Amino acid sequence: MAPDTATGAGRPLTMPFSATPPAPSSPDEAGAWSRLRGASLKASEVPDAFWRSLGHLNSFRVFLAITLGIAGMLADQTFHRFEYPRLFQATCAVYLLVALLFRSPLMARRERFERQVGRQALVDIVCITLLMQLSGGNSSGVGLLLIVTLAAAGMLSETRMVLFWSATATLAVLGEQIVQVVAFDGSAGGFARAGFLSLGLFASALLSHALAKGTLSASRVAAEKSRQAESMERINERVIQELPYAVMVVNGNGEVVQHNARAAELLGVHFFTHCGIGHCSPRLAEMWLRWCAGETLPPHPFQVGREGRRLRARFIELESTHREGAVVVLEDMTELEAQAQRMKLASLGLLTANLAHEIRNPLSAIRHAAGLLREDAEEADSATATKLTGIIDSNAERLNWLVEDVLSLSRRDRMTREALPLAHYLNAFIEQIAQREGIAPDLVVVQVAGDPAVCFDVAHLEQIFWNLFRNAQRYCLKRPGSIRIRAVAGAARVDVDVANDGPSIPETLQSRLFEPFYTTDKAGTGLGLYIARELAEANGASLHYVDIPDGAMFRLSCQVAPC
Repeated sequence: MAPDTATGAGRPLTMPFSATPPAPSSPDEAGAWSRLRGASLKASEVPDAFWRSLGHLNSFRVFLAITLGIAGMLADQTFHRFEYPRLFQATCAVYLLVALLFRSPLMARRERFERQVGRQALVDIVCITLLMQLSGGNSSGVGLLLIVTLAAAGMLSETRMVLFWSATATLAVLGEQIVQVVAFDGSAGGFARAGFLSLGLFASALLSHALAKGTLSASRVAAEKSRQAESMERINERVIQELPYAVMVVNGNGEVVQHNARAAELLGVHFFTHCGIGHCSPRLAEMWLRWCAGETLPPHPFQVGREGRRLRARFIELESTHREGAVVVLEDMTELEAQAQRMKLASLGLLTANLAHEIRNPLSAIRHAAGLLREDAEEADSATATKLTGIIDSNAERLNWLVEDVLSLSRRDRMTREALPLAHYLNAFIEQIAQREGIAPDLVVVQVAGDPAVCFDVAHLEQIFWNLFRNAQRYCLKRPGSIRIRAVAGAARVDVDVANDGPSIPETLQSRLFEPFYTTDKAGTGLGLYIARELAEANGASLHYVDIPDGAMFRLSCQVAPC
């Protein structure tokens, strides 16, 4: 949010003067007005414009001292009466020296603003009045320079101090005129000029004071509004950081100007100043361009990161033309889908487990009866009976696999986690697979960097790898190296990738990979990947599908030993 004043927080305040100060519209503004009357200002409370004006006045004082000194050297052409040139030059030198001495405390702002203004006004009145006297009196025009000094005195917060310095300058001008009449036989008309000059001094001081009060009041209100804006900005930032969704603010140029920690976590990137949305994800950048062009966004989530998180992006426009950018909200569909799946299966878990126990007994009887029928068919040499008993036996076996898979879910919490050296375990697992499945030894390639150890239950890890390997074996091209198993160890996790060179899984089907009873294989139960993910989560691991250009890959991310 931007402050509704002419300046932002931290910038010098420069605003036009207003002859009529604005009326207070809130208790804070009324309090500011009450402080204007009677209380002296601290250096930090004075607007920067006042300090700059005082600095310009001091620079003008240096210029004036030098100019008057040069004019004193050309006294015959400048002043009609000039009787004390050395005293005039000495006064200009002192005036210059004092102006240079004023510069240091003015730049450092060590003293109160009122004190510095008063000190400078006093020096100006004394020096200019003396120079006016030495240059021929009021008729020389030097006294007009006091208007600048009184205009600067008008910046004081107290009206009585402004009137005091105006009266002091007036007395100095009138006193100088009296000296002119007494010492140099000046005419009485000089008092009229002195009176007009005095009126000009009062008028310039009071007018400047009115403008300064308006500016000072406006600066206080602007500072208060700026503090409120900063407070609102901090609140907004805190709210954005606490949102459960990933949020990014993208300007019209496609640059991320604000984000929360959840966005960096989901996208797995480090944001820097003015980073483009393409730095977050190429797919997200493509969606951004389509949104800016007014096209319809694809309905399916996209994947990011090593863990293959599936995210859905929503673009909330800041204005109708899309030129000012948008708020991008990212939802982790992986977590949402997992949560929905858990809720969906919670009510079915107990029922399926009880049904599985009840099915095992009649299933055993069916298989036993089918075995007896097969023996009778073989003795009677009946091909039809042998075929029918084979159908019974194969379907009974399939039902038995289904029952075993369902029962394994009920035993997911019965585990003993231990540290497993991954390189040794994978090599032994591949040897076991080669013996049981009769596959070619060079079909599987295992790559393990070092010898990382994972914290896992042995039986659960074996069932997970069996399910992943069966899927890979079913869809690979059956060539040497068609199945690739790679393990990469990190600081706290070990990623095990099981990939094959078969066809990639369509994006429309990826969201259903881990749904129970969903399968594209007529002979499958649809529980393999679901059970594998459930067992992985029971061991503090995660299982995801990762898009690769040359096949399909599943990634098992495990905890590093020790447990």
